Amino acid sequence: MSWQMALEYLRTLIWPAVVLILGFTFRRQLGSLFGRVESVETPLGTVAFEKQADAVAQEAAEIESEMTGQLAAAGTPQPEAEDTESPENPFGEPQSIARPGGLNSDFSDLFELAETETTAAVMAAWREVERALKVTGSKHGIARVSSPTLANMGLLSHELARSVDDLRHLRNRVVHEGDILLTKSGARSYITGAQRIVEALELSQDPRFRALQYERSVVDALGRAGLHTEAGLRDDEFDAYGQTPSGTMIAVEIRFRRRGTLQMRDIEKVVSKLPSLTTNVLIVTNAPLSEEVHEFNRTYDAGPRCEVVQWQGDEDTSLLVRAIGRLAG
Repeated sequence: MSWQMALEYLRTLIWPAVVLILGFTFRRQLGSLFGRVESVETPLGTVAFEKQADAVAQEAAEIESEMTGQLAAAGTPQPEAEDTESPENPFGEPQSIARPGGLNSDFSDLFELAETETTAAVMAAWREVERALKVTGSKHGIARVSSPTLANMGLLSHELARSVDDLRHLRNRVVHEGDILLTKSGARSYITGAQRIVEALELSQDPRFRALQYERSVVDALGRAGLHTEAGLRDDEFDAYGQTPSGTMIAVEIRFRRRGTLQMRDIEKVVSKLPSLTTNVLIVTNAPLSEEVHEFNRTYDAGPRCEVVQWQGDEDTSLLVRAIGRLAG
């Protein structure tokens, strides 16, 4: 082998050898560097955050749109005037759906803040969601508010509760985990998601929507209580109709009240129909029964039979079971 060929081999091998020597000599420093590189905020994490925030905003917007559509399809009228006895909220509740014409001042400010302080804007947007949750809970005497608690009480849908939890998780990634580089567009996506959730929360507390949700909850509960029930049509005489396993038909009237107790005058129209009916009637309400209504339950013995039951959740389903049994017996 000539000396020229030997020199070429040496030139080829010298740089790998240098790299190995340097790598062995500075292995600790290089290991630390590689560790830092693995924890660097990457564009991939940034893109994932923005897409997740967009998905939350889209889901919340769809939930809000569906809620509005349900109200329109049901043709739910404005709630009738009610007594102020034992109000849920001493300051009252809105009688109509507040439809934002644009961004409210708080969220407008947050979009501006996102141009300079992305993390602060995200934290402030989450605080707006927390505030909306607390307002919802305070109307119903709930001290420690969480989205699962409100969902279990029927005060917001489980789908909306999941959107709230998703937004909370994204906020925690920004504040605690630090695994993303928060961009302006990512912050704007997050704020949009927060705004949509707040609007859906406000809509969920509209008296008409709450009445509609209560009716659906009652129909489901009657099914669990052994009465196969279907909601009535808009022009039907009653809100729902059910059939027991033995074949007994029962008409169901559902009365949702925002506040106060259920009085006899609230069910006079139903009671006046009884002589002309061929089916027994079950009246279900979320409100406490007045003494007059309790007396009606104890003393009414004409046909067809009629009974009034307070149902506020699954813990009251046993009351439905007993009432159905008496009406079917």
